[in-house]
Formats: sequence, structure tokens, C-alpha cells
Amino acid sequence: MASDKSRGLLYALLMISIMVVIGVHYSVQSAPQAVAQPSSSSSAPQSAQSGSILNSVSSVSSEIAVPTVNPHFSQTVSSESVSETKKANSQPVPASSGTLTPKQAIRQYYDVPLSNDLQDYLFDECASKKVPADLVLALINVESDFNPNMISKTDDYGLMQINICHKDFLRKTLKVTDLLDEKQNIKAGVYMLSGIVDKYSNLNQALMVYNRGEAGAKKLWNNGVYSTNYSRNVIAKIDEIKRLA
Repeated sequence: MASDKSRGLLYALLMISIMVVIGVHYSVQSAPQAVAQPSSSSSAPQSAQSGSILNSVSSVSSEIAVPTVNPHFSQTVSSESVSETKKANSQPVPASSGTLTPKQAIRQYYDVPLSNDLQDYLFDECASKKVPADLVLALINVESDFNPNMISKTDDYGLMQINICHKDFLRKTLKVTDLLDEKQNIKAGVYMLSGIVDKYSNLNQALMVYNRGEAGAKKLWNNGVYSTNYSRNVIAKIDEIKRLA
């Protein structure tokens, strides 16, 4: 009886061992198959998607880089920018726009009753005739107090009080036809003053000639008079005009 129980126990242990061995073998064989054989439907899109992202980053990078390293692109932009700048600088800017022209941006205007446009014209005339602009402004201040329509009792006209006796000469020489026109008056006055300044280096004497004519000034010089209230007033005004810049 005892031997039968022993045989039965051994048989049971043997069967358990066989089942354990079979189970271990089955798990070892099945586990690699699950990892090594992923679904083909999931792996292909992942690969394609990764490639497209990299391609997109690469293409974006090249699109950004091309303009910065392409000499032709840089040259084109540079020439267009210069062209636009030149075009903008060549365009006249209306006074009402509040925008300064390149010429106005570098010039220093005087705080006198003359527009910037008229001062520009005066500066250009003075530069071309080599006459100091502050001298002309001071002379205008004394002669007409910046009144372009002033006509004196002795027939002197406009800003620089040019006598009517010079009208024919100025018309033939400078094509000046209206001495009350501000620009024509400045053109004529600066031209006449330049000839006097070239001849007489002494400022008092030059101003005396402008005011009295050469004959009238010489009469005073012959009497030992080399300055007048007029010449001294203009010279004093020059310092005042400079402080108004």
C-alpha cells in the first residue's frame, strides 16, 4: 500500500516538472516573435513621416540661407536700395509735408522773416557769387526790414532796395524783369553786391558804394569819411543775424 502511494507521488512530481519545462520553452520561443514581427501597417507610416519632417527642416533651412549667401541676391537688393534712395532724394518735397529735403537737412536757417525756400535761393546765389549770406541778410534787414514790396521815395525796390536806374542793365544781364519779385530782387542785389565786394575789400567802403553809388562814396572818401551810419548799421546787423541762426 505504501509503495503504491510513493509511486503516485513520484508520478505527480514528474508531470509537474514536465509541464514547467514545457511552459518555459514556450515562453522563450514566443517572446522574440512578438518583438521581431511588428505590424507592417504601423512601421511604414512612421518611417515616411520621420523622413518628411527632416526634409522639411532641410528645405526651410536652405530657403533661409540662400538669400544671405547668394551674391546676386545681395547685389540686387543693394542696387535697388541705392536706386530708391537716389529717387527719394531727387524728389522735391512740398513745404506742407513737414519733411525736410536733403538740402534743408544740412543747412542752418536764420530766424528771419524769409521762408526756407527763399533762404535756400539766397544761399545758392551767395555761394555762386562768393558773397557772405549773413552780409546779404543784414543788408536786407537794414534796407527793407524784409519787406519785399517796399518802394522808397527815391525809387528803390524790394528786399535789397535796388534803384530803378539799374532796371535795363539787370534785364539785359540777368533777365530780371520784376524788382518786386523776391527771387529776382535777391538775384539782382547779390550780383551787384558781388561786383562791389570784389573791387573794395574794406566792408565799410563796399557798403557805402552799395548805398550811395561809387561817385557818392568817393565824395565822402575825399572828405575823409570812410564809414556812415548805414555801413555801421549793416555791420552791426551781421552779428545779430549770426545769433539768429
